[in-house]
Amino acid sequence: MVVGEAGDIVELLSNVESYAPDVVVLEGQLRIDHARELTELDAALVVVGDADTATHWMRFTQANVHALVHCDDPEEELVEAVRRAVDGSGYVSPGLSGALLKLTRAMMPRHLSAVPTHAPLTSRESEVLQLVRRGMANKEIARRLGLSEKTIKFHVSNVLAKAHVESRAQLIAAAAM
Repeated sequence: MVVGEAGDIVELLSNVESYAPDVVVLEGQLRIDHARELTELDAALVVVGDADTATHWMRFTQANVHALVHCDDPEEELVEAVRRAVDGSGYVSPGLSGALLKLTRAMMPRHLSAVPTHAPLTSRESEVLQLVRRGMANKEIARRLGLSEKTIKFHVSNVLAKAHVESRAQLIAAAAM
């Protein structure tokens, strides 16, 4: 159900405050100057755009972006993206997955190996890493392991630090090389 529409970031933030939606669908070009406002939203974000949007999406990984859909994809892709955003699993439509993979590879430091850690992982960190590599969101990992989402965030943060990478996408790409 659509509860509101916004023409700019100010109106978007006002609508989110008024309606407290679970998901916000952003259509159009994301601007880096919106990063701070978007990181403060409690709603999961579904971004609709093109390959250039994928580039900006990487900058908004802290903004609770759960899905990215190409603007030329069929309507069913948007519906699937919203469903996945609601359940916390994340989604990249086929129309943007190639662009996102190319971007991730370009951002990766070349010196990392298949399991990119510079300090040993604990057994729990290794377990969390395997689930992250499968594309699972923190909420899913927490459910599967019977831990809190906060604990999973802690483990993911430790793995990222030990791997000397800044994002899950970089971690997954490095582990896949």
